[in-house]
Amino acid sequence: MKAYQAGEIRNFAIVGHDSAGKTTLSEAMLASSGAINRMGTIAAGSTVSDYHIEEKDRKISIHASLLHTEWLGKKFNIIDTPGYLDFISEGLGALRVGDFALVVVHAQHGVLVGTEQVWKYATHYGIPKMIVINGLDKENADFDKSLAQVRARFGDRVFPMNLPLNPGPGFNQVLDMIRSEVISYQTEGTGKFQESPAAGELKERVEQLHHQLIEHIAESDDSLLEKFFDRGGLSEEEMRGGIH
Repeated sequence: MKAYQAGEIRNFAIVGHDSAGKTTLSEAMLASSGAINRMGTIAAGSTVSDYHIEEKDRKISIHASLLHTEWLGKKFNIIDTPGYLDFISEGLGALRVGDFALVVVHAQHGVLVGTEQVWKYATHYGIPKMIVINGLDKENADFDKSLAQVRARFGDRVFPMNLPLNPGPGFNQVLDMIRSEVISYQTEGTGKFQESPAAGELKERVEQLHHQLIEHIAESDDSLLEKFFDRGGLSEEEMRGGIH
């Protein structure tokens, strides 16, 4: 395995209410990054993180699991955690060592007790938080409603970096707001995907979101606001830096 410098390593905890899809999301990350060839399933007991016999039998996560993958030259240590409050200590341990928390919210269920608990603890530990609205391939998945609920609960500084283009059964496309690209995933579980420039109405939508994002960033970085007005936009690196 490649030897990584400290600055090339990212550690993060995947947390949230039970049944939000954290383990499946972890599996998708491993597949998309090439760490595994195909996603396993909870039903078949073939996911990488739920490897204990009791987890396979009960079809729930009981223990925190440490997963590894590489993306864009960085090593990512992913800690998949249980959502059931009976096992909250597993999630707390992950949050204590994580560089940030990836909070998973199911698009059908929204913000629940477990969501609020892990958000509170991540805030207590002083680590950044990112949110994934998951389960967008389900019937009646409502991204806009879920996003509105998340903002109402956690503040209007929550801002979408990716937007689903075809939520519901067959969902496989997202709009990457930062890179102004449409990402289309294959649906057979390999994690393979294609990227194409956003065009037409999608490009206009990205431009609108860029302006909204600048307003968020400018609240804490006047220099980026000046660059935006001087050039009419910001580079991908500048936007990412402002978000961080």
